[in-house]
Amino acid sequence: MTPTHSASKTWLWSLILLVLAVLFHMYFIVSAWKQPVMLFGDAYYYDHSATVLNALHLYSYWSWGPAAQVTPGYPLFLSLIYRFASLFSQSHQVAMHTAQTVQHLLSVVTVMLVYRLMRFCLPRWASFIGALLWLVYPPVIYANNQLLTENLYIPCLLAFTFAFLTAIRDKTLWHFAVAGFWLAVTTLVRPSVMPLAVAPLLLLFDRAVRTQWRHWLSEFASYVGVFVLFMLPWWIRNAVVMHQLILTDLDSANPLLYGSDPNFEKDVSLSSGLSLEQQKALAIHRIEAGFHTHPLMYLKWYTLDKIGLLFGTPWYNSTLAKHAGLLTRATFAYAHLHILWVVVGAIGLLMSAWFPYLRWIAALALFLIVVQLPFIPINRYAYPTMPFFFLGVGVVLYGLQQLWLRRRGATPTSQGD
Repeated sequence: MTPTHSASKTWLWSLILLVLAVLFHMYFIVSAWKQPVMLFGDAYYYDHSATVLNALHLYSYWSWGPAAQVTPGYPLFLSLIYRFASLFSQSHQVAMHTAQTVQHLLSVVTVMLVYRLMRFCLPRWASFIGALLWLVYPPVIYANNQLLTENLYIPCLLAFTFAFLTAIRDKTLWHFAVAGFWLAVTTLVRPSVMPLAVAPLLLLFDRAVRTQWRHWLSEFASYVGVFVLFMLPWWIRNAVVMHQLILTDLDSANPLLYGSDPNFEKDVSLSSGLSLEQQKALAIHRIEAGFHTHPLMYLKWYTLDKIGLLFGTPWYNSTLAKHAGLLTRATFAYAHLHILWVVVGAIGLLMSAWFPYLRWIAALALFLIVVQLPFIPINRYAYPTMPFFFLGVGVVLYGLQQLWLRRRGATPTSQGD
């Protein structure tokens, strides 16, 4: 196959996937506009933050004063969409529907990013199937219809992953700088990824990198430097307005506290009357006391039990709407396969250790799970790792195909086929 023919075939697969993703999400965009947007829990506070930001040019969260409970990425995203929608209508419902539409379109981008990530080491057909399975994964639609950070966090996380893998492959100052930029953007949406600022240090496990560490020093400096540059406005704002150094946010205390309650058996109002600092102190005390008095129970709670609660069920509606359309009913049925994708995807991520680039994605997925374990185990928090599990599904499919070809005595296909 000539390079020109191979390139045209690659673009054809990408174009088909893009058209399918656009048509699929257009169906749900139209459906969403037929129903009012309802705000619950965190979505109510993100909406409030965006509204206050536009009206008063003040960044708040659950109050009318300056706050730093959450990083500003998603509220700023919402405020920009609201401002754009106000050019055409003053209805807040229109503004929120516009946000839903943008989130669905971002999911189209996410599908293409999943495909491109898989193409680092997998053939077109396996990458296409993995991306297609993510496209029709029901929680994606469920999430896009809610005003929550996951809808911005996932495309940013995947963009960072793609930029980082590209930097490792091309080894240029520019690509490491781009990766640092996307890490900063992702951190400003959800701060749990901030420790990835030191991720390039893992390259030192490679002997070739260790022997040329002076060359890699400049790449690492560009990565960290750009990350710090784009985080600086948030840090300076907090120092000036909040009068303290806040690198990310102040909102981790509550989920940390409720995550310290094994199986949620003791107290449903642990945080009642406590400040954020007091909640954090109580959480640390409970964790230390728990591991001291019941070490095995707490070890099980902070590993197997929480992983089971995070991944045991999909983040999706538990009941089907009475007047749901045919496509909605089909995706609802598909939701019951969630645990299959988790198990097969986990196997694929373990297999990814033998692939030169995908092993980084497997390590990232493990990191995202581990950093979530100290906190309250809600399936919503596991949802952003699911694109990586579908990548793992693609790895398993590719491995099975290679095994089948070998058993038939045929020549295994190349990754570009």
